[in-house]
Amino acid sequence: MTQRGSGPSMSESVPAPQFTIVAPYYDILMSGVPYARWVDYVEELLDSLSLRPRLVLDLACGTGCVAQELRQRGCQAIGADLSEAMVRQARRQTDLPVCVMDARRMGFGQAFDLVLCLFDSLNYVLELDELWAAFRGVQQALRPGGAFIFDLNTTRALERNLFTQHNLGRDGPLSYDWQSSYDKRTRICTVDMRFTWREGDVVRQFREIHRQRAYETSEVKAALKRAGFERVQAYGYLSHKRPNRWTTRAYYLAQKPGT
Repeated sequence: MTQRGSGPSMSESVPAPQFTIVAPYYDILMSGVPYARWVDYVEELLDSLSLRPRLVLDLACGTGCVAQELRQRGCQAIGADLSEAMVRQARRQTDLPVCVMDARRMGFGQAFDLVLCLFDSLNYVLELDELWAAFRGVQQALRPGGAFIFDLNTTRALERNLFTQHNLGRDGPLSYDWQSSYDKRTRICTVDMRFTWREGDVVRQFREIHRQRAYETSEVKAALKRAGFERVQAYGYLSHKRPNRWTTRAYYLAQKPGT
């Protein structure tokens, strides 16, 4: 990060780890995200299982926006995220109980009614075996009959480089320029994210490199079943229809067997 006029500039050639420097600016960056509509949709999916969860884990919680929405609707919500910087930011701006935890190596001493993992967070798990490990950890953290709901960017989204975007030249203190590239062999999308923050005479520039893996619906559903889930379903974005070749974000619903 740099402050022009008060010291030398940091070279943008050295990117920071993903979800580190961006953490204090994350909610400004995501100000247009319809969190309330997402939770409405989650409730619709839960209705299909006749579930009314009380204790909810928001996995990859970021700054806690989804967990806060859940609390406003009467749930007891707990957050967990791999990024220490995002967890620190969540603690600064909320009183949510949040912790640093790797989704692939979960450990909780309580059973949740629902585990959520939204905003394509599990695309950041780059190996199928590690994705299965995350599914298995979630399954073990749920009470019998509990539900797991998450979303993923589809292959179509990543191979069409939908992460290539920018808001340069627009009003507001935060500007960004993202360039993505997709490797069909590895199915990994690499996104070079460059940011500029302007506040008065202060200009801060920083850069992060993000990587996401594309997973086919069939292998995701197979991994969920292998992890011990049942009633596994996949849907297109905010719909109750199966994903198709045009779907760019898919939602998954799975249930832990009851006693």
